[in-house]
Amino acid sequence: MIVDASALLPAYFPDENQLPSQLLLRDYVLGELDLTAPTLLVYEMTNAVMQAIRRGRIREEQGMEALDTFDGLGIPLFPVAWQDMAAFAQRFGRSAYDASYLALANQREESFVTGDRRMYNAVKDHLDWVIWIGDLFED
Repeated sequence: MIVDASALLPAYFPDENQLPSQLLLRDYVLGELDLTAPTLLVYEMTNAVMQAIRRGRIREEQGMEALDTFDGLGIPLFPVAWQDMAAFAQRFGRSAYDASYLALANQREESFVTGDRRMYNAVKDHLDWVIWIGDLFED
């Protein structure tokens, strides 16, 4: 399963709905779920944590611990060709960043889980392999 930063980040921020992200990470750590992502994931995670520190959402120590924990997960990361990103960006009017996740999921023929409501809404009627994180753990 391809995963984006918006599906992972809430696990590290106490002011967000952490449960779905924590369950996703739990299942990955227990080996019940395989997660992969484009190489972009490291940059997005780092940027979001640094912004959270600057805005006072979390303390610097918490941010560094979150990034260290994320790094320790060892989520396999893969490059994505610009041509593949451009095709998805153009088709759905998304950024190249968003499109990199879609392109990797398409390339690997895997589902993609996101916590980005705007991206999910833009593609859900066209790509049945895109999953809203809130729907992943419904009973």
